[in-house]
Amino acid sequence: MNEEEKYLFDLRGYLVVENALTPEQVKDLSKIVDEKVNSFESHKGGRKKRNHQRGSDRTWFANDDDMAWSSPALLDWGGPFIDLIDIPTIAPYLEELLGVNYRLDHDYMLISNKESSHPLFLHGGGQGAGGALDLVGPTDGGQCYYRYSNGRFFNGLIAVAFELNTVSPGDGGFACIPGSHKSNVEVPETCKPRPPFGKSETGLPGLAASEIPDFVDRVTASAGDAIIFTEACQHGTVPWNTESDRERRTLFYKYCPHAVAWSPCYYNSDHYKGLTENQINILMPPSAFGPNERTSMIWKKAQAEQVELMRLRAKENE
Repeated sequence: MNEEEKYLFDLRGYLVVENALTPEQVKDLSKIVDEKVNSFESHKGGRKKRNHQRGSDRTWFANDDDMAWSSPALLDWGGPFIDLIDIPTIAPYLEELLGVNYRLDHDYMLISNKESSHPLFLHGGGQGAGGALDLVGPTDGGQCYYRYSNGRFFNGLIAVAFELNTVSPGDGGFACIPGSHKSNVEVPETCKPRPPFGKSETGLPGLAASEIPDFVDRVTASAGDAIIFTEACQHGTVPWNTESDRERRTLFYKYCPHAVAWSPCYYNSDHYKGLTENQINILMPPSAFGPNERTSMIWKKAQAEQVELMRLRAKENE
């Protein structure tokens, strides 16, 4: 990060990194997304509908009998999705914002279009600005923190949002209240019209496009850009323009300092092919020590025990 980027991140709580992905990477990722999204269409009432989210915050399993560490992840798709773990255009920002030995906590994809358009649900606020019922902040034990001290950034959870399609003014997409990661006053009632605070003109919890205050930044980006933001900054997704036939496709990779976790379900590097040593370290479960000989030994023992458990289960089912 250069000095201007450091200043702007501390000031606003987010940055747009242009050309984080090459055109070829955008093409490869988009091709896989097309295949996966179209293959997961569901039929309800005779109507074909796409599921607009993949991966997860790693707080649930796809099936009740799934093994531990098998929560849905974009990493399951392999190839270019694995490359994003430590992509060189973003890694220096993560090291500056989180310190060395940061870890990937969870990942998911969000598609916004006229079919999936929904009100803006602002959440976050590192000083508890989101209020007592916020998704993060006072209800998460303070995990989504932000501070700057002695020339260093300290963040509890940093999100990297890779945009696969261009998001233009008036489309919708990512939005935040700049500077809210340092706010000491709770967000106004007008910014959180959700139960028990009431409902928007759409009849759904959140803010309709016409209700969004001017002090909310609607962040635009080109295909291949990445938006980096601290989860302490109050943020959400602006309703997509229902008159547009285009769509926003965003891949979210979210990172913590190594001693911190948001998700209760950790990655198991044995589940993914072609990982480098650095990527294996980034996928390790949290500890105060980071990846080293002792923590690696403990984790490898847990991985070996899972392999043995899977073998015994398979034998039972024969």
